[in-house]
Amino acid sequence: MLILTQTTDKIQVVLGGNVTTSQLQCMSSYRDITTTTYLPGRTVINTNNTTDVDLVGAPGSSTQRVIDWISIYNADTVNATVTIKFDANGTEYVLFKGVVGTGEMLQYTDKTGFFVLTSNGSTKQSQQFNSGSPVINTLNVVVLSGDVINNNATANTIQDVTGLSFAATADYTYWFEFVIPYTAAATTTGSRWSINGPAFSRLNMRSEYTLAATTITVNSITAYNAPAASNATSLKAGNLATMWGIIVPSENGNVIARFASEVSGSAITAKAGATLRYMRII
Repeated sequence: MLILTQTTDKIQVVLGGNVTTSQLQCMSSYRDITTTTYLPGRTVINTNNTTDVDLVGAPGSSTQRVIDWISIYNADTVNATVTIKFDANGTEYVLFKGVVGTGEMLQYTDKTGFFVLTSNGSTKQSQQFNSGSPVINTLNVVVLSGDVINNNATANTIQDVTGLSFAATADYTYWFEFVIPYTAAATTTGSRWSINGPAFSRLNMRSEYTLAATTITVNSITAYNAPAASNATSLKAGNLATMWGIIVPSENGNVIARFASEVSGSAITAKAGATLRYMRII
């Protein structure tokens, strides 16, 4: 629970750099409590690049301002480093600092604290690994909450698996793995699976996806949206695409799974429950 008790207390938000197209959209809800009154309130405001913005202003005299909810939505086209600070009469204390990807939302509730929602509304999760020394890597898991269909009228048109992505920061090294079950409208409809993301200095990836019950397509990939062509067949059900590798982005951005249908208007469907795992390793 966050409580402001002094007329010089406030909660602020600031970005690590300038936005590209849109400021982050912020809202807070709180309660002002005195010995005789109870008054709910809210703040709606946008961020202002690297300038501190009051997300929750100071309470009045003899008032406790209890903060129930904070929401910060990244409406920009690039990732944002977001810092939430408690300002006690000019002395600042960091409450949260992290990267919020495009379409992602940072939230705070009085019961759960701070957490980040992915662009499809699922909560980002992490698991820490310890090899007998201080924790050096964090495994993050993103799960696709609903089916994503590609039945484009133009054959072999690649599109995003919306919601199956992670925010990557320039010059860090990431390991990633996508595991995507999918269906095909017909056994004569093939597919291709790849990724897209920010500019990079290194990409080494392997992809495998179904041809038939006992055969698969295998690719070694060093470029986005590769391979250029789809394979020729699929199972109607029981298909699986897996992609894993290492990427070193040279710009901030989202790394996202992509897929295409070999046949015009014939659906390839990435199924709910598809999973992305990733970690920053260097």
